[in-house]
Amino acid sequence: MSAAKRSAREIAEELKQLAGRPDSDRDRLSLLHEVQVYQEELVLQNDELERSRASIEEMSNRILDLYDFAPNGYASLDPNGIVRRINLTGAILLGRPRQAIEGLPVLGFFVPADQPRVLEFLRRCRNETAHSDVSMELTLDTPNGPKEVQMICRQSREAVDGSRQLLTAIIDITERRQLEVERTAASRDHASLATRLLSAQDQERQRIARDLHDNIGQQVTALRLLLQLMTMGDSVEDVRARVAQAQRVVDQLDRQLDFMTGELRPASLDLGLPSALEQFVHEWSTTFGIAADIHCGDIPRLSPDIETHLYRIVQEALNNVYKHARARHVSVVLDRRNEGIVLVVEDDGTGFDREAQRRHQGRALGLIGMGERAQIVGGTLDIETQLSKGTTIFVNVPAAALSAGRREFQ
Repeated sequence: MSAAKRSAREIAEELKQLAGRPDSDRDRLSLLHEVQVYQEELVLQNDELERSRASIEEMSNRILDLYDFAPNGYASLDPNGIVRRINLTGAILLGRPRQAIEGLPVLGFFVPADQPRVLEFLRRCRNETAHSDVSMELTLDTPNGPKEVQMICRQSREAVDGSRQLLTAIIDITERRQLEVERTAASRDHASLATRLLSAQDQERQRIARDLHDNIGQQVTALRLLLQLMTMGDSVEDVRARVAQAQRVVDQLDRQLDFMTGELRPASLDLGLPSALEQFVHEWSTTFGIAADIHCGDIPRLSPDIETHLYRIVQEALNNVYKHARARHVSVVLDRRNEGIVLVVEDDGTGFDREAQRRHQGRALGLIGMGERAQIVGGTLDIETQLSKGTTIFVNVPAAALSAGRREFQ
């Protein structure tokens, strides 16, 4: 076998030349040997061609698999927007079999409101060069409902016949759009919550001013009158009686001032939420003359924000009991449940109409404030009430919210 590798055409040409030589000029054995050498070379070349063909076919199948099962849809459109080829992912996005898509105008797969923009997209694709991309976000009209997609188009290289195709990627952005909508809604909720909290702070200031006027102011007025009466006393006994009465007013005034000061910033919170609540409930009961009991389970130290908001919820709940419920007894429970925290405030008062309360949200700022405080710490607030059967307020703070608060605290 010769060392030089010859092509099949060269071998065929040499065989023709051998066949044209006269018998007298050639040795039959030599001729047979040459033919055998050519035959072996042809077999080897045929084997190499088979291996190359198999390798090319395997690579082609891999490329087709990558094309079909790519994470994004891919389609080849003609300049008029007719779908010439689409991968499996693209067909799934459109919600139809591939055979039902290829050969149809891509325009018909979009919602009617977006079809003028689809035509604009195709026009821009045709006018762009082969190295520039055209992108547009559109809405597909699929059997499963609208689906948001991003279309990215680039012209293919010019074919031998001078034609071009519009190579188009179809990227599903429905989830991204939904996240954007949710993020926008959350931002709006946070802004609204901040506004309502500022309003609640103003309402709290007004409540404190009203309490100072209604309670402290009245006590101060009574004390002033008693002092005036002292100067008008007819006997030592009258003066002593009025001094004793004034002393009682001062004691009551002192207790109410201490209570209101504690409402503004309870120092007892430094000892933990259970201790602070126990002290507050006891002082509230003593101050307003309503029987109250409290039970606190084995509660670990929570983040300052969570402890403060739960404390304020109890404050607001008991404030509502004093002002509106005409209750004789209140129970407060703070305990652990499913690794979270549950807070319950229950009274035996008059209750209220929930439907009427929902229709007049502006008149229930206390309830709104409690709900917002529960939301701030990642919890929920529920209310059970019936006319003449009392009210129960439930606050649940899940374990995840406690863990997040604890990490921030640390």
